[in-house]
Amino acid sequence: MARLREFDHEQVLDGALQLFWRGGYEATSLDGLLREVGLSKSSFYGAFGSKHEMLLASLDRYIETVLQANIDDLRRGPPRAAIIRSFEKILGFQSSSKTCFLQVCAIERGGQDQLVRMRVRRGLELLEDAYQDTIVRGQEAGQFAADADARVLSTFLVANLYGLQVLGRANLAVDARTKTLATIMKALV
Repeated sequence: MARLREFDHEQVLDGALQLFWRGGYEATSLDGLLREVGLSKSSFYGAFGSKHEMLLASLDRYIETVLQANIDDLRRGPPRAAIIRSFEKILGFQSSSKTCFLQVCAIERGGQDQLVRMRVRRGLELLEDAYQDTIVRGQEAGQFAADADARVLSTFLVANLYGLQVLGRANLAVDARTKTLATIMKALV
């Protein structure tokens, strides 16, 4: 008779996600991962198969929870304010703010790992689609230029969002990033 799982799958994924997010894939040892999530090797391998499979599951969990919460938030309130709020929330504008897990995975694994690259791309496309929908709402409300290509602008927003994250990690002053965000928003009008 098969043993029932004796752990909370989502809680384990959340622990793994936090560990990979803090240290990256390569720096996360299997022993450290097992300690973080509180699983034995046999339970880990039985449930997830490998450290790589755990990374993929963590990426899926990030997209389904953290990224989806940001996407849902873009649907609330006036479009311009929603986009600004999204940037401020994702960027954090504090040195302790985390870099987006999609960016962490893209930089570390995207060049050599097709499965990671596919998941990162899916997450970026979801974010881009959400920005596009918000831009279209803003165009319909007269907040943004009606003749602008909403898809191009959504790509522009995602590219600048991740660029500002890199600048934040390099300790570029919050004031400079805030002014840059204001300039980014001018491109929508």
